[in-house]
Amino acid sequence: MIKAVSVAGLQSEGTPFKKASVQLDEAAKTISIGTLTWIECVVDNLLVETPKILENLGIAMDPAILLSGYMSSYEDKGETLGLMIPFVVTSNNKTQTSPLLIFIKKDLIVTIHDDYGGKITRLYNYSNTLLRKLPKEPDSWANRQTLLVARIIDEISETNFLILRLIVDRTEQLELDLAGSRQIERDLSVELSNMKTSLLTFLNAVWATYDTVHNLKYGDADMISDDDQVLAKFEVILSRLDRQIQMAENLMQMIATGINVIQTQVSNKLTILVVWFTVAGTAVLVPNTLATVFSIFPDHQANFSWMLPAIVISTIASAFAAYRYTKRWRMKSFGMRKFKRLKRKFI
Repeated sequence: MIKAVSVAGLQSEGTPFKKASVQLDEAAKTISIGTLTWIECVVDNLLVETPKILENLGIAMDPAILLSGYMSSYEDKGETLGLMIPFVVTSNNKTQTSPLLIFIKKDLIVTIHDDYGGKITRLYNYSNTLLRKLPKEPDSWANRQTLLVARIIDEISETNFLILRLIVDRTEQLELDLAGSRQIERDLSVELSNMKTSLLTFLNAVWATYDTVHNLKYGDADMISDDDQVLAKFEVILSRLDRQIQMAENLMQMIATGINVIQTQVSNKLTILVVWFTVAGTAVLVPNTLATVFSIFPDHQANFSWMLPAIVISTIASAFAAYRYTKRWRMKSFGMRKFKRLKRKFI
């Protein structure tokens, strides 16, 4: 089902217009040569509804070609250019992707997505300001739609970047929970696995977006401008994606270091526990052996005056000797210092 259709664009004299919540047939009537039209569609099923929308708008492209791509896709049919860019969404501590389809013809841009693409809907709300800044000359149609497409992709990129912040927040919260005085029963392996899966999903989405934007800049499509100054917008997007990839890789290293911290701290606690059991066992074993030997002495009841101090002194001495001996076998605490240094570097 088509949930919402909105239209924005530039009239022939260069004045921006916007029509929210219209029917698809009415949106199709607004398309005219010489003016830029952006049609924004929200659907519940991309695979089913997209062919109907394209047929009504006169766009000859099979959306299954784009949707068959891995997270992103690029399809150039000469007079029609199709793109698929992934949205990264998170819920219940799990991260997944949702596609946004962009179809470009001369003087027409169509964006189709599901409810996860709400950020593009919010971008549409500011379309008048955005469209007012585009070139108005009739022969600048390629520059106009290229700049608008670049702005849409940039909005998706920045929206996806917010997911990385959520993953960082979850990592911070896990660190605080582990360092806090109150510990609750939890499966750390599952939590850390979910974080790594979320991060890998984000990285795959950014790499897929990078590949599509790279093809968009260097693919020499007819629907994209050849002006170097306009194409420089894609270079800015690529540099931002590069930064996101580097930050995500740093976070991946930080999570891996956090896993090592947890494993080392658990190993340290077990080692210290063994040390104290050894000390306690030695403190009990030595006086117990002396007491057994003293009990063999004839008339030992009369010798308590020197046997009892000997047992006490031997207990203290043996416990101290066991502690000093086993102390060197204890693992030095890894601590959180290296983990925090890496986190500061990431931030």
